[in-house]
Amino acid sequence: MRAFFRRGFRDRIEGPLHGLLGAITPHSLLHVGDQLVVVHCHHYALFLEQTIFDALGGESRGVRRQAAFEAAHALLGPLYAEHPGASPREKLELAAELFAAMGQGRLRFELTAEGGTVQAASLFHGSSFLAKYGGRIHNRMTVDAFAAGYCAAAASLAFPSDWGRLEADEVTCVARGDAVCTFLLTRRSERPRFGAILTRDVVASSRVSWEPEAGAALRARHTGSAMLGVLGALRSDERGLIPAYGVNLALLPVSYVDVKTFDTVHLIERRSPELSPVFEALVREAAQTGAFHLLGGLLGSPSFEAACGPVGKDQRERLEQLLGLCRALGWGAFTAPDFRPGRALVLRAPVTHESAYYAMKHGPTTRSRLLFQQGTALAIMQLLHRVDFGAERPIDADTYEGLFKSGPRFRVEETRSPLRGDDACEVRVEAVEDRW
Repeated sequence: MRAFFRRGFRDRIEGPLHGLLGAITPHSLLHVGDQLVVVHCHHYALFLEQTIFDALGGESRGVRRQAAFEAAHALLGPLYAEHPGASPREKLELAAELFAAMGQGRLRFELTAEGGTVQAASLFHGSSFLAKYGGRIHNRMTVDAFAAGYCAAAASLAFPSDWGRLEADEVTCVARGDAVCTFLLTRRSERPRFGAILTRDVVASSRVSWEPEAGAALRARHTGSAMLGVLGALRSDERGLIPAYGVNLALLPVSYVDVKTFDTVHLIERRSPELSPVFEALVREAAQTGAFHLLGGLLGSPSFEAACGPVGKDQRERLEQLLGLCRALGWGAFTAPDFRPGRALVLRAPVTHESAYYAMKHGPTTRSRLLFQQGTALAIMQLLHRVDFGAERPIDADTYEGLFKSGPRFRVEETRSPLRGDDACEVRVEAVEDRW
């Protein structure tokens, strides 16, 4: 049994990402097992984590860890169920290998049914924080909420008990100067809580209006397919990280990203509605900075040129290429039905992970909820108009900050949403007249 178990999950998890990732067509969304994921970079992940912490303070720890526990439980539960005769140790090995394959780092479990510790020298959030801010920002908080929730879910599933679940507390963290990240796991009498999980079957069965793609949309789809193959060839290194295109990449479960984001949105709207616009603006900026660095790094890379040809000299051609990259990353089948260089961009998709998650979990709303899409649209406009992809290094560590010294040049609004009865997710970016 042991040899079969080891061989089985190694075939599925170890190796390049294409052995792990699946595509949901024609939605241009991605999944691992039954769970939706997006490919994103550390700039987005760190900014979003900080935004939620700033909004909720210490309470954010519970929101983020619960979201991580639910997402990890949904990922690992079916994998464990495939091998009912596996030992707890073998199941924890599976969890550690999946975690590393997703670019999240390498975990070392030292556990029994009563608890124990998990250690990691390099984690996606902690190591990325250290690389980005080390020596410049004095940090006192732990930053690996996803890893904490993941460890708790992996351990609770490996050592099930009617008495309660195993809870993980991060007691050391490299982001605040410790040598390693350490999680202390203890048994709590609290029963696990689970919310609704967005699965690929839910998305695939959703009623979405699709039109045959031609012209620019078809070219974007071809770019997306080619670059999904390039991304699929990536694999984590000995640290369990995926450094590529000037960033650290990772697979982020949608059930983690959207649960923590919208749970925070709802808490703010109930308690301090006047602060909602501020929080939404910061969530948009998290998406904008992440998309700017990741899309820009991909577009200017040798692997993009090898797979898709040179970066387009014309803005419309570059726009098609950027939309194709969004598709490859699992952000949605974006099109641009209206683009006026220097003036406006409309970014549209029949469904995105945001709209699908929110509709499933919370239902209709008249409020603006496509915050990730709004930030992505802003990033695309910045990349089209303010980055020279003919330069030797189009994007470096200071490029993004340098663009905003004089304030933003674009504004965005959500113009259509399935959450309020429309047939598409649509946002519109326009130039700020007095700053262009």
